[in-house]
Amino acid sequence: MIRVLIVDDDKLARKGLISIMPWAKHDMTVVGEAANGAKALEFMEQHEVDLMFVDLSMPVMSGMELLQVTRQRFPRLRCVILSFHEEFENVQSAYRMGVLDYISKVRLESEDDEQILARIQQQMIGESQPAAPSHPIAKSPAVSAPSHASEAVSCTPEEDSWCVLEQEWRTHYWLYNESIFQRLCKQTIEADVPFRRLEGLFMRMLSPIETVIALDAELGSAVEDVRSVIEWLRDYRRRIYARVAASTDYANTTISILKAVLFIREQVSNTLHAETVADHVHMSRSYFSQCFKKLTGSTFNDYVRQERIRAAERLLSETNQSITWVAHAVGYSDSKYFSQRFYEQTSLLPSEFRAQLHKGDD
Repeated sequence: MIRVLIVDDDKLARKGLISIMPWAKHDMTVVGEAANGAKALEFMEQHEVDLMFVDLSMPVMSGMELLQVTRQRFPRLRCVILSFHEEFENVQSAYRMGVLDYISKVRLESEDDEQILARIQQQMIGESQPAAPSHPIAKSPAVSAPSHASEAVSCTPEEDSWCVLEQEWRTHYWLYNESIFQRLCKQTIEADVPFRRLEGLFMRMLSPIETVIALDAELGSAVEDVRSVIEWLRDYRRRIYARVAASTDYANTTISILKAVLFIREQVSNTLHAETVADHVHMSRSYFSQCFKKLTGSTFNDYVRQERIRAAERLLSETNQSITWVAHAVGYSDSKYFSQRFYEQTSLLPSEFRAQLHKGDD
């Protein structure tokens, strides 16, 4: 049974949360409540608590201050934050401190209580599973593909497609792969999920990137719906690339692999070997290949092929040049071999791809 402590200076809010949530159904029980951080600490000194729901804005000791203290004194304690929608900066800071989730007080009545607790329960279950043996390959902090167990979220059968989508966002492969990024953006716009849930996902997935790239990931008050979140993310990704392109920090693995990705895109029409790209980012060939696969989700050779076909799609769309010209422009001297590779990735021949583009022009 997961032992829960509710910390909020608003007594009615505490009582309301305790009464409306189906705690027992999700193997949880509320063992106590506190009106501020100081009282919460006193309670935890005398009682076992596994999960704390904490309001960010409280007198005596704020929720943020409480989170900072509990990280040191109760490292196994997991936390969910309660906040108002406008507290973007504090919410993001809390996510950087490892909170599981947040509940917006503004949207609490419209949220599905079952869904909230199921999501939190599943994350706690995932974290309690023994981790598979790992062999770190990065010399410095990197945005790596997270464990699916620890990142799992609980969904009803009707939500399965969203669960898959959420998992893909949290692997961070979209940061390196344009095709994955465009697909996820399209699917996210089409997905029918509460805006708060999408907002929470983006805050969680951007926090580790912000830490490594040192670029503010503040969503801002202008972000009000799914489309505006996606447009903000497109711009944020462009800013990441600009920051990486200007960086001289080759000791940071994430920055080095992003530099490699930008170099591959610039040199897509030329012969590209892993040794050449590894040398460009000051890494050994074997270490580069390991890091590249870990962060992008693709081997170097597969990634180069994908980028060449993506560049070919763009040229087929934007020019009237021949298939042979396009093949040469993306690094293929043999147009028949190019067509074969193009078909393997798109299930269309280059001529069929172009014909589909112009079908609506007739």
